[in-house]
Amino acid sequence: MTDSSFLSNLIGKRVRVVCKDPVDCGDIPVLILREISPLGIVGEAGTEQHFFPWTEVVEITASPEIRVGDELALAVFADSEP
Repeated sequence: MTDSSFLSNLIGKRVRVVCKDPVDCGDIPVLILREISPLGIVGEAGTEQHFFPWTEVVEITASPEIRVGDELALAVFADSEP
């Protein structure tokens, strides 16, 4: 397991998880870190929880917060033409 104080500070915050095998991480771009254990981490994406074992985790990084409503604005700008 890596630096537990760093990970403890991320509990309840948005994180990105990079796995050795991208299939193991699925299509979960960002999740809320809920739990850290000697076996791995648990994150929440919407209403689903996901477990990532330490043997598969390569990197965990903090993800910038997106304010409520901003994700919709970003989608609108992404689809607009110049």
